[in-house]
Amino acid sequence: MRAPTAVCFALVLTWVGSVGVARAETADDRGAPTDAPTPANNPAIAPPSPGASPEKVEDAKKTAKAAKLTPIVPSPQNPLRPAFQLYAEIDLPILGIGLVFEGARLVRPSSQKAFCAPLCPRSDLNALDRTTAGYWSPGWQTASDYGLYTVMVAAATLLFADEGFLPGLNDAIVVAESALAATAAASVMTLAAGRPRPFLYGEKAPLSARNGADAGLSFLSSHAALSFAIATSTFVTMRRLHPHSKASWIVLGVGGAIATFVATARVLGGMHFMTDAAGGAVVGASLGMIVPSLHASPVSIVPVAGDGQRGFAVSARF
Repeated sequence: MRAPTAVCFALVLTWVGSVGVARAETADDRGAPTDAPTPANNPAIAPPSPGASPEKVEDAKKTAKAAKLTPIVPSPQNPLRPAFQLYAEIDLPILGIGLVFEGARLVRPSSQKAFCAPLCPRSDLNALDRTTAGYWSPGWQTASDYGLYTVMVAAATLLFADEGFLPGLNDAIVVAESALAATAAASVMTLAAGRPRPFLYGEKAPLSARNGADAGLSFLSSHAALSFAIATSTFVTMRRLHPHSKASWIVLGVGGAIATFVATARVLGGMHFMTDAAGGAVVGASLGMIVPSLHASPVSIVPVAGDGQRGFAVSARF
């Protein structure tokens, strides 16, 4: 960056207790340090009023310290990695809620059949979904599972290879949160809708499948939601790690292609209608964009200005 005078680029890491908070500082011509703006998760104490007692000032400091979030530190060695800052008070509850919602299908009574089982009338369907009514293919169902495993393994491998194990694990947790949020939304929606799967509109599927509790969980496709959430959140992660690289768009293209294959295979396998797959894709891609975007970066760029100098300072939080 050009400036009329010298450009200041400072990075000072100060460890506080077992979990440090890095702070960038710069000095003016008189040597007085000027602190970089305090992050939102690390609230600052306003200058006390002249008449404030030392006890009240100390109480305010203790309150601010108790209100701070606890960062989950993967590695302090590289301030530009990982892409996201995790906090115990936020990310652990999100993971817990996602896991509980994901298990909603497991507690559904096995005797609870679809309302029209074992054979549903095609006249109940719209014109688009009627074209795939009665589909049944175990081969395509297996292919959709392998496609889902592929996008999971590919996302994890990419993050670990790009960042190393600990920073990659940190960012993989955010991708997992996106996936859990997508599958949680899909689980709640499928249980609420109770839509019969396509194979209930024909007799190709075995009677045991058509009378099973899983036969009434068509809308929306959790496979599609999960695969699109992973593909999109991985793209957001790579975009943040490499903002000037076109590689993130390649990641989006490849991930989106695999997710599209998964959604298509679920339709061809008779497990979902096209509207189910499309709905899962929209929910998955949306949550794959929202969840990572709600996470702050461990590094923030703040302007630095002083007598005789201008520039930027990097503030990294560990």
